[in-house]
Amino acid sequence: MGDAAPAQQPEPRAARRRLFEASMRSVARRLRTFQQWPRTAPVSAQDLVEAGFFYLGPGDEVQCFCCGGILKDWRPGDCPMIEHLRFFPSCKYLSGEDVGNQEMLSLQEIFDTVDGQFLSVLQGIVSEETAQPNEPEYPEMVTEEMRLSTFENWPQNSSMHPEQLARAGFFYTGRGDIVRCFYCDGGVRSWSFGDDPWREHAKWYPECEFLLHSRGREFVNSVQATFSSTLLAPRHSWDQTEQDSSPSQGAVQRETGTSRQEMRSVRQKEPGALGWQHESQLSTEEQLRRLREERMCKVCMDKDVSVVFVPCGHLVACEECAFNLRLCPICRAGIQGRGTSGWKTG
Repeated sequence: MGDAAPAQQPEPRAARRRLFEASMRSVARRLRTFQQWPRTAPVSAQDLVEAGFFYLGPGDEVQCFCCGGILKDWRPGDCPMIEHLRFFPSCKYLSGEDVGNQEMLSLQEIFDTVDGQFLSVLQGIVSEETAQPNEPEYPEMVTEEMRLSTFENWPQNSSMHPEQLARAGFFYTGRGDIVRCFYCDGGVRSWSFGDDPWREHAKWYPECEFLLHSRGREFVNSVQATFSSTLLAPRHSWDQTEQDSSPSQGAVQRETGTSRQEMRSVRQKEPGALGWQHESQLSTEEQLRRLREERMCKVCMDKDVSVVFVPCGHLVACEECAFNLRLCPICRAGIQGRGTSGWKTG
């Protein structure tokens, strides 16, 4: 059964910081960093982004994705492009060199490249009210043909066909059977016979805009409803295991605004078509394994979760990984603040 895959492997903070700054070549990603930009600032986030800057904070401090130059203390009448050139005249981005800057694509431009895939579905939902669309995380993988080309070394013993995975938005990462969505960056692994890539996509990453525009909100809601109703274990199969190792469900709700059942749904698997063992019949070892997965950071898959995202309240990342996230990996909501959870990790 498909399982959510880690976003990346653990690496030192300095390396992660470099990776983050490299990702700022994307105009859309730079723009996302300005969610907490001071409303009273005399220059606009859009102008700063076009000038190559992303928001560092605190205050009005910004940094260029290319030359690394940092500017702050903006005044009325300042032009970000001119100030950038004045303080950092050797910046290659300003000189017009190809430094990998990635312009924003509209959703319509993205779907114009999908070779007619689900166009009839798209026509029925283009008027649906949605938040401002995000830029795809991997613009180079927008076309199904490009995604399919990544499956050259796909495991031969896998029951999943690359064509099905590519059509559902996934490309192959080159490791095991881990695939990742080009749009939301959601990873899935541990595929089993009978798995449906679209359903796995909807199960783990229901807010992916490519998914929603391809299959529709009704499909995603149906998958989520099935996922929630079939996977939540009877309370008696969890209470004894969790009693001495973690806070009560009520405590988690107070700390994070998210019930333990909601957190559990992030990692558990759907019953397969070839038969499955009921939760209440799982061995103690399996229950403990799932409990460890529940407490594991969903980004590095190494440390325990410890940071609560505000305002969504999801508890899915350790302190180090939370530092580099701008969007919640579960609901894709913008992260406006971070708080320490009451989760015990000892």
